[in-house]
Amino acid sequence: MQGTRRFLLLFAATIIGTTFVHELGHAFAGWLQGVAVVPTPFKEYVLRPELAWREYAWIAIGGVGGSVLSVLGIMAWYLRRDRASGDAVLAGAILTPLAYTVRYLLVGRGHDGLEWQAAQSALGTDPTGHAVDIVFLVLFVAGVAVWLFRRRAALRVSTVARLAGLLVVGIVFIIVFQVTNNRLFDRFFPKTRILDVPSMVEATAR
Repeated sequence: MQGTRRFLLLFAATIIGTTFVHELGHAFAGWLQGVAVVPTPFKEYVLRPELAWREYAWIAIGGVGGSVLSVLGIMAWYLRRDRASGDAVLAGAILTPLAYTVRYLLVGRGHDGLEWQAAQSALGTDPTGHAVDIVFLVLFVAGVAVWLFRRRAALRVSTVARLAGLLVVGIVFIIVFQVTNNRLFDRFFPKTRILDVPSMVEATAR
């Protein structure tokens, strides 16, 4: 029981930590453009009433970059670690991007409005497509492969069931924590209107 509690605490802490790195990525991309951005654990806030689509696209891709770097860093760390606690950290790291992808595939395109589409625009891919989803899915598969290799584990039905259970827990945790985060901080920061949004993006966001 104590081992399970420790695993879940490390799992949740990693979700919070890697998500904050995601938000720091947004903020850093904004700062490089001279845009004031405040990161919070589960959302970044642009301190402007209006923002050009080009600027917003780079802020959006900054978050994706933060997620990719944090997950790759944790996978590299995990390969050099020989303690079971590393499993919880790796699980939290790789399930976070997958949980976001699953969530927004279910509820429609977009994360916090137009973030996914803007990030894909910065990548030079179809803004209405699934390029970011594919990147995050590859990260998840790579993370599972790293775990299987490090633990010399077999991908059994029971293993898949455990991963599915963690995914559900991760999605619920992210939704609850993000809603709570937004309710706490939205009141303190103005909403930002994105200008010059491509018509195809506006159509998919409705």
